[in-house]
This record gives sequence, C-alpha cells and structure tokens, in this order.
Amino acid sequence: MSSDEEARVGETEAVVRLVLGVARLGESDLFGWWRSRGLGEAGRYVLGGWLPRTWQRAALEGDVLSAAAGHEEVFARRDALHLFSDELAAKTLALAWLRERKGEGDADGLLAELRSWARDTAAPSLLAWAGVEAPRGEVLGEGRCLGALAATDLDGREGVLYATSRLAAAWSCSAR
Repeated sequence: MSSDEEARVGETEAVVRLVLGVARLGESDLFGWWRSRGLGEAGRYVLGGWLPRTWQRAALEGDVLSAAAGHEEVFARRDALHLFSDELAAKTLALAWLRERKGEGDADGLLAELRSWARDTAAPSLLAWAGVEAPRGEVLGEGRCLGALAATDLDGREGVLYATSRLAAAWSCSAR
C-alpha cells in the first residue's frame, strides 16, 4: 500500500472512530441524548440473542441512525452542517465501515473500547481521539454554532476529518 493510500485509510478510520464515539456517547447508559441502548445491557440482551456474532456492529449502526434522526429534528435547516449530515461524508463512512465488517464478528478492539465506556471516561476518550481543542462555539437554540464552512472545505478527506474532529470535540464538551 502506498503512503497516500495509507493516509486515506488512516483518515477514514479516524472519521469512523469519531462518529461511532459520538453515537456511543449519546446512548441512554451514558448521556442519553438519543433513544438508543445499543451497547448497553439492554442492547446486548436483545441484539445478542438475535445476532450473537455481530450484535455490537448492529447496535452501533442503530446508534448512528438514532443520532442522525435526533440531529435532523434539532437542525432542520439544510444549511446547518452537523456530524450526521448527509452533506458530510462522516455518517456514510461509519455506516459503510460497520456493514463491511459484519462478517468479521465483534472481535474488534474499537468495539470493546466503546462498550467499556463509562460516563466519566467516555468524553475524555472522545476528546483525545479528536485531537483538537474543544471549540466553544455560540449557543443557538438547542444547537451550537462552531463557525462556517464552505462546500469546498469538505471536498477531500482532510476536510471531512477536520470538520468531524471539531464536531466530535464539541460533543465531548457537552458530556461534561
């Protein structure tokens, strides 16, 4: 694999990790921002019985979709970019990553780490993954404005990673 290909894979994995981290952070057993219980005991009980090999990936897929629906309710404007926006490739990359690996089962370090998160460890872990200082932004209704991005800012993987990192870092602040 060339260094360019390795960089693309690394950027994609970073985006996926951040999206899944925010989706997990919002589960009912952590901060309860969306109506999902995927990686908690309820998810393990329900999904583990039906999907014993892949329940964690299915749970995270549900978390991402639940988070996306919650974001769409709050940010109803088409020009409001959020972590789960269709205009930002982050959600699509995360869902594709989960779906592509369902055949591998749930023996994955990322899945185990997300499952082990507790209220006091989840937000600092997510902020460390983001690798940026948490943006303060301006509170606007139920949301927070972190700034403005042009469509061209999101053209490449670097732009998607930049936006995803800042948005995930902002969520880590909301969890404190």
